[in-house]
Amino acid sequence: MADQTIYTVVVADDEDELRQAVCTMIPWEELGFHLVGNASNGLDALELVEKLEPDLLLTDIRMPFISGIELARQVREIRPAMHIAFLSGYDDFEYAKQAIQYNIISYMLKPLTMEGLATELRGIHEKIDRQFAAFQQQLNAAAAQTGRDEFLVPLVLDGHAELPAHDTEFHLRADACRCGLLRGADDHPQYVVLTTSLYDEQGNNCTLPTFVHVIETLAGKYLRHAVFCSPGRVVAVLMGNASDFEEYLHILAEEILQTAHRVLGRRGRVGVSRRTDRLGGLHAAYREAVEAAGFTPSEEGGVQFITDVHRGTPAAVEAVTACLEEVKAAFRAGDREALCAGLSRMCSQQPGESTGPWLDAVAIQLMAEVYRVLEAGAGPEALNELDRRGLLPDLSFHYRNAGELRQALQDLCLGAMDQLSTQQKKGGSLLCQKALAAIDEHYMDKDLSLVSLSAMLDVSPNHLSACIKKYAGETFINILIGKRMDAARELLMTTPLKIQQIAARCGYTDQHYFSYCFKKYCGTSPNALRRQQGAKQ
Repeated sequence: MADQTIYTVVVADDEDELRQAVCTMIPWEELGFHLVGNASNGLDALELVEKLEPDLLLTDIRMPFISGIELARQVREIRPAMHIAFLSGYDDFEYAKQAIQYNIISYMLKPLTMEGLATELRGIHEKIDRQFAAFQQQLNAAAAQTGRDEFLVPLVLDGHAELPAHDTEFHLRADACRCGLLRGADDHPQYVVLTTSLYDEQGNNCTLPTFVHVIETLAGKYLRHAVFCSPGRVVAVLMGNASDFEEYLHILAEEILQTAHRVLGRRGRVGVSRRTDRLGGLHAAYREAVEAAGFTPSEEGGVQFITDVHRGTPAAVEAVTACLEEVKAAFRAGDREALCAGLSRMCSQQPGESTGPWLDAVAIQLMAEVYRVLEAGAGPEALNELDRRGLLPDLSFHYRNAGELRQALQDLCLGAMDQLSTQQKKGGSLLCQKALAAIDEHYMDKDLSLVSLSAMLDVSPNHLSACIKKYAGETFINILIGKRMDAARELLMTTPLKIQQIAARCGYTDQHYFSYCFKKYCGTSPNALRRQQGAKQ
């Protein structure tokens, strides 16, 4: 048993005696679990899940403030890969069926002896082990080449530049139907491209081609998909409608990261494009996904949506050569080594002493791309900073040879990448400030949640949660509760409002839960605080 995997667990039950018995009498370590926390109500359990990120939540289905079903729904949004086990009465069984979609791994009926619970936990451990073993088997399976891959890979990576301009989309759809990517002439999905790269502790790219199978399995739970491996990344073309993407895309992205960490012990960088309704738009979407992933440091990992990086920017300048596209992609991805190598290849194609009009035109295309990305990602002042540092190339192109031009372009690109990196850190801090300001403004809204706040700020929940944790040093839930309690304390001390009225003004529909939170946060009950304030006066 010494070599078994240890999974972390949080226990939630409003029956104090039962909860304490479960926490103290179950041989957790012996069963392959490590108990990291317990809660007496659904909201405290949600707070622990966000803070501790356990592998398993063992919860009663009926609890104060929010039910086990609602708890499972909200947990699904912030920890999609986490398993949930219900412990409840027989009468709740039908009620619990609606929670199957929320990663419910077990349903245990009360009354349950400690021996019976231990047996169930062994079974849960075996189920989780089998799941990860299945992923491991898929990692070892060889990827089979199909007609779909032969059609899709060049389309996504190269854009099928050889296709005629007329009726391009019509021909692409016909080919997509023939290879099985589309179901027929009436099949008109939207498309999103998602890229994943894996990194070790030293920041080295260690993406396995067989990780394709893991992403196929995960994507298959939510969206139609086609997945293939490209050098240094796994590319997934996801298909669905707008509501599908809004509901499942951020969950899938986060689950990919969690699985990579758990199964391989690797950090993942996931980039997600905008939606497109054209097969001909997949290449541009791929470039967007690569660009988005480039804004996530390899040493940290994470998910970046292109809409979180910059919004409303035009599509990338059309390529004039394969080398130029390679350089632009390397710049967007923040790959310094690939960028320098691509510039060398691009500029070496021009023989002789002069740069020549062809290479000058290519340079203008690259500069336009750098300026576009830099202005979108760091603002117009970033260009002024490059100018002050003397890094903007001579627009008259009075360079003695292609080598001088290459050096000028390299200095520009590397300087711009430094500016973008700096702005990325500032941008995360700014987003956190906007989130805190929005919490200050909307804390009295009873429906305020991480998901609703992310929609308000037009970013993904994953990105917002990470920014708040990183720059505020606290979880969203704790920040919201703290704001509400500070406001409640002020109202208690300065107004004659009833406790129920104050609770409502602070976003609570349940006065009992409000009082519970207040005592937990302030160390005293609302009524006791008022009595203390009256005695002082």
